[in-house]
Amino acid sequence: MKESTRISMATTPNQKRRRAQRTQAFVETLTQRFPACFTRNRDDVRPLAIGIEKAIRSQLEKDDATEPVPGWLIRQALARYTRTPAYLAAVMAGGDRIDLDGNPVEPVTEAAIEHASARRAEQKARAAERRRQQAEAKAERERSEKLQRLADRFNQ
Repeated sequence: MKESTRISMATTPNQKRRRAQRTQAFVETLTQRFPACFTRNRDDVRPLAIGIEKAIRSQLEKDDATEPVPGWLIRQALARYTRTPAYLAAVMAGGDRIDLDGNPVEPVTEAAIEHASARRAEQKARAAERRRQQAEAKAERERSEKLQRLADRFNQ
């Protein structure tokens, strides 16, 4: 593809926010359209079949009532859904992957379980680091406020 004909991705914060909102709305569409496959309930999440993107695209193309859905939106929605802690936990639990109708199609492989475990460990490490940074920032604010109160009292 030529550089001049490439579609640019969202670059400004406003574009990124709108893209994220559109992706979240499409995830909601998937949960309504394929309730046996996609769910909002953490306890009911199950691993998706490999290549489910093609099945989604095929089903959406069959439905004349829906407008065409860009490929990037399907990929983004699947990425958003499959990166959640609930989804990773479902993969780590093993069992079977499911198709759009909720039917088992293949077992989760050991490699997939290991990958999900590593992704979840990374998520937990990032969350712990964020909590540590927030605690440090809060402690620094409290120190600054205390010093300011002391300075105000001393300068009276």
